[in-house]
Amino acid sequence: MTQQLFFVLAGVLFGLANVIPGVSGGTMAVVFGIYERLIGILSDPIRNIKKEWKFLVMFAAGTAVGILAFGKLMNWLLESKYRSETFLFFVGVILGSLPMLFKNAFMSGGRVKISAGAVVAFAIGFAVMIPMILAGNNDEAKQAAKDGASMVSAGAGQMLLMLLYGAIASSTMIIPGISGSFVMLLLGVYPTIIAAVAALTGSGGAMGQAVLLLAPFGVGIVLGLVFCSKLIKYLLKHHEAVTYAGIFGFVLGSIGCVIREVTSVSVLGVIALLAGVAVLWAFEHFSPESAKE
Repeated sequence: MTQQLFFVLAGVLFGLANVIPGVSGGTMAVVFGIYERLIGILSDPIRNIKKEWKFLVMFAAGTAVGILAFGKLMNWLLESKYRSETFLFFVGVILGSLPMLFKNAFMSGGRVKISAGAVVAFAIGFAVMIPMILAGNNDEAKQAAKDGASMVSAGAGQMLLMLLYGAIASSTMIIPGISGSFVMLLLGVYPTIIAAVAALTGSGGAMGQAVLLLAPFGVGIVLGLVFCSKLIKYLLKHHEAVTYAGIFGFVLGSIGCVIREVTSVSVLGVIALLAGVAVLWAFEHFSPESAKE
């Protein structure tokens, strides 16, 4: 498998993951071994975008194909009788990544090496996912938020809050397993964002107020992505095993967010699950990165 094809295919599945409710794009980035690379780019975008433009073009092209070309197919599958099988496929993909994550977190020199720090990091990562698992499908909550969406006044204090909300939302978006929109629901800012985006198509004072709210929110998103990615890059460099243990906890917990959507298990569902594991195995064994090892 050529390097370019690998990045395109990884982008396709990354894009598909972002179409599937409950499946984290960050998780898919970890699963396909490109998480550290993306974190490195985000931590210093001005320098690294120029350096990594070939990777970004291939990955972005694959993501666009995954969302645009296969988005309708995925939506059809989710609304059809094959909904459970579709989710089981992604459960298989995530399950297939667990040995690699376990190796990074709890093995050294071919031997199991479990430290107290790694155990704590794993427990914290998994514990963070429990509320999201218990929350169930938040589509109804999102719809209720949209129905009751209204903008708040764009005062100086609110604009600072929007900056903070943007930073928090984007920081959680790059943590595997966590849904940024779910965090915005928890923060109570989701209805405001929905109302502000809707007001952008209007005119007059409402549009101006929407810009005043969304501008600091957008700045916060950029700041959150850069600073959180810098922190994750630092942790991966200086505390790799502990960091991967935390990621292992997030990813393992994310299985609960996906599998809750499975309402029945059929023979086809088992095949879909095994197909997901096989896809991940193929990526791990035929990727350019594995060929270098």
